[in-house]
Amino acid sequence: MGIIDRHIAARFLANFALIFAVMFLFGVAIQTILNLDSYTEAARAAVAEGRFASVWTALPVAFIDFNAPRVFQFYAYLVGLGCVAAAGFTLVQMVRSRELVALLAAGVSLWRVALSIGMVAVFLNLLQLVNGEVVLPRLAQRLARDESAILRPAANEFAVRLMQDGSGKLLLAQRFDPAADALDGLLVIERNEQGAAVRRIEAQRARWDESRTGWMLEGGLATGRSAPGSGGGNEARIDRSEPIDFVATDISPDAIRARYFRGFAQLLSAQKISELAAEGGIAQSDAMRLVGQRFAGACVNLLMLLITLPFFLVREPQKMLRPSVLCAAIAVPGLLGSFFLMTVDVPPIPSAVGVFLPVALLLPIAAGRIGGLRT
Repeated sequence: MGIIDRHIAARFLANFALIFAVMFLFGVAIQTILNLDSYTEAARAAVAEGRFASVWTALPVAFIDFNAPRVFQFYAYLVGLGCVAAAGFTLVQMVRSRELVALLAAGVSLWRVALSIGMVAVFLNLLQLVNGEVVLPRLAQRLARDESAILRPAANEFAVRLMQDGSGKLLLAQRFDPAADALDGLLVIERNEQGAAVRRIEAQRARWDESRTGWMLEGGLATGRSAPGSGGGNEARIDRSEPIDFVATDISPDAIRARYFRGFAQLLSAQKISELAAEGGIAQSDAMRLVGQRFAGACVNLLMLLITLPFFLVREPQKMLRPSVLCAAIAVPGLLGSFFLMTVDVPPIPSAVGVFLPVALLLPIAAGRIGGLRT
């Protein structure tokens, strides 16, 4: 990479960092103003628990605790738009300072400028793939929290509604503790092939055992139930109860979170999403779409950047207000529309293929725009 390439790449990265920081701080400021009472209540509760000396000490920690993990989630959402905006700012600055004219006079093609920006954009999107596979899964529990769980390691406890696992068992619980991956007041109903209940399992508390794929029970009690006899009686016979310390099921803590928290599954790694789909935590088609979105989203970000670059790669100095407005009018709806298409079913296209539909639509447009660049 030559001096020119390093200069353009450094300016592009600086503009990207500045734009991202401004947008993130703006979003955090609005969220903080709207939920200031939640921060204050959380700080008071932490002081009452003896974790902080005063509310003024706890408040800054509360802001950082809730918003710092969202930097990585915010990056996942806005890396595409940030690249387009950073490229626009970089090239507008170069047009105004006559740097593009100097480069053309020195025999340097505008393709060289586009390549320098494109290489950095590829790096930023590859960084997002690492972010989605490594960083976000580790922060998933914190990102699933709402304002009521500020200064807590995970979301608040919630009741588990009736869920069915892959073998037909029905599971519900009075309370699920996301921080401890534990269930209180667990009830499991085992059923036969006809759907009739054959055994009832109750436990005061249960903890997930990953190695055995099931829940370790505390105070577990299993009560059998036999079907009505053929002699005309309609009443089933209840067998005696017996202690039980384990129940096998594919309803894991992540499966419970995925069904309760909207968007939790997309915070997991591709491998974990596949395992979750195999366990029945989410539909197989949804899992294929979520995994495909990781790669299709990066392609859409890069294609939209190629579509908008010709607005700013001009040979003569000119006013850049009109190209900037046109760029925004195309990039914002284009990115939003593309990601909307990735999240919906388009019959009869399979989910694994339909998620790449925006890529197929944008690819010829990007090729035409770049191919028609005058340089």
